[in-house]
Amino acid sequence: VRTDPRRDRTRDALLRAGQRLFAERDVDGVSVDEIVEAAAVAKGSFYNHFADKVAFAREIAAAVRRDVEQLVNEANIGIDDPAEDVSRALCVFVRYAMEHRDRARALWRLNTGATLADAPINRGLREVVRRGIEDETFRHVDVETGVLLVMGNFVITLRHVFDASAQAKPEKVAALMAAGLLRSLGVPAARAGKLGAAAARDILG
Repeated sequence: VRTDPRRDRTRDALLRAGQRLFAERDVDGVSVDEIVEAAAVAKGSFYNHFADKVAFAREIAAAVRRDVEQLVNEANIGIDDPAEDVSRALCVFVRYAMEHRDRARALWRLNTGATLADAPINRGLREVVRRGIEDETFRHVDVETGVLLVMGNFVITLRHVFDASAQAKPEKVAALMAAGLLRSLGVPAARAGKLGAAAARDILG
């Protein structure tokens, strides 16, 4: 299928503008007028590509999630241990937030629609948690609780990365938060600490 290069450029300009604006404000705090002004396109162009502002925000969040998930998949090639998978995934999120601040902040602000454990976008995470429970790497949690623990930990960790006043280095925070997350999933403390430190060293060191 042939695409219109000009139409594609307009769509890309809108998405880039949305990422910048949503990095600073929630959906309700950004108007369509501001989006098209930041993108330097006509207002009618917005509705040629997106049904409304909510659909626009959803597309931005999904695009960033796809980027991060691809990086997580690449970082975890050959990793069979669910605990190692989760700790490395957290460190990938932290690295992404450090390297792509606006995109990560936009995801952080727009991710409320993906907070349900059974949301389609969390399918990969559910599979990792389910596998960890089945092989008894994760204990004393069910799949839904495990997914919520992982998502909550990721959100708090990213919040720290975005906090300009935070004194602890992101690498140290990622190692400690990964270890804490694994402990909450039932991984023994000593092993959780080793996996968290190794993930941070490998991905953020």
